[in-house]
Amino acid sequence: MITVLIVMTGIMAGIYFAFSVVIMTSLAELPKPQGAKVMNEINDVILSTAFVPLFFISTFWFALLIPWSLVDWQEGQSLLEVCAAVVYIIGMFCVTAFGNVPLNNKLKLSEDDPFSLRQSWDEYLIKWTRLNHIRALSSIVTCAILVLAHV
Repeated sequence: MITVLIVMTGIMAGIYFAFSVVIMTSLAELPKPQGAKVMNEINDVILSTAFVPLFFISTFWFALLIPWSLVDWQEGQSLLEVCAAVVYIIGMFCVTAFGNVPLNNKLKLSEDDPFSLRQSWDEYLIKWTRLNHIRALSSIVTCAILVLAHV
């Protein structure tokens, strides 16, 4: 189970990393309405990809890892597993649910009004990207902690 969790976490880290260093930078260079419209399309498409099950399954497994690690306590390893789970759940899941998703919804609502879309896009780019950096870093750190726990 841990090997699969490490792989899933690595995939999530890669997705967020790609958004932080390539996709958002590229979208920021497009004219405001165009970049915002492309991001809305990405947000629509991503919901029908393997990202969504991976997002929820990995979070669920990390939530289960906490009690499993506490019940089957092994000095050092269990503490690292609990730390990894907490970092992932807070830094990836909670940041997404309470930060990125509301920003996605706000951007989508402004889609039909060009003036509103331009204003929303300026704020969105800064806030969403900062939050995404947190998700990327949290996923990378989580993956590293799990690897350390099982080396």
